Amino acid sequence: MTEPPVVAASDADGEATGAARARFTVHAFTDVGLRRRRNEDAVLVGGWLCQTHDGTLVTMNFAPAPPFVCAVADGMGGHAGGDLASRVAMNLVAAAFRDWRGADDVSDALLAINDQVRAVGIETELQGLGTTIAGLCFLTDQLVVFNVGDSRIYSISNGALEQLSVDDSVFDTNGRPTNIVTQSMGQVAPVRPHVLELPLREGTFLLCSDGVSGLMSDDELHDAIQPADVADWGARIVETVRANGADDNLSFVIVEVAAT
Repeated sequence: MTEPPVVAASDADGEATGAARARFTVHAFTDVGLRRRRNEDAVLVGGWLCQTHDGTLVTMNFAPAPPFVCAVADGMGGHAGGDLASRVAMNLVAAAFRDWRGADDVSDALLAINDQVRAVGIETELQGLGTTIAGLCFLTDQLVVFNVGDSRIYSISNGALEQLSVDDSVFDTNGRPTNIVTQSMGQVAPVRPHVLELPLREGTFLLCSDGVSGLMSDDELHDAIQPADVADWGARIVETVRANGADDNLSFVIVEVAAT
């Protein structure tokens, strides 16, 4: 099988810094769902943060200077201030990612963000707040995959999904993750981020909260990504989650990476 070409993002002057300039098409959605009263999820695309109550599927096109970040956060259900925790974490990522140059920078930033989210909880007397985070940082010739908690990141190729993130979850007897997470941003104990460094190549990625991955079976998620037009994937995910009850907030970001 021929590997997809390596791509590199443009520099600040708009000149290609590697084999080609990277172009990103991003489809993003976040919504309160059918049962919850507030949206404790948040999505981040570059510097754009969204935590809307009634979601609209948004498509954006970028050819940015690296680094470029997309992320999903899920404020912990049942914890005070979950919506605040996810929003704070995403704002902190948005403020920090332009200084990221590799996996160590991402890991160090997540450790600092964990402390800052916890500090916000103390200041606001919402000491139980917490959030998951899952994201992609696109560098000149590398991709850094990172997560804490059970929000997921998939690589999608030839109609198949490969999970790149690690579920920080308690698993049930069938081997599926429950809604009990084993670590989150804002916790007192030291957080141990999962950080993976990969070559930057053309491809498609799905980031989602467990309001998507927990409400869709593997077969349903596989079926949702079969249309040739990636723009149709998002509509299928929303339709399936709502048909299955949408009893949690649902959020996802689909990222297409192409060389121009």
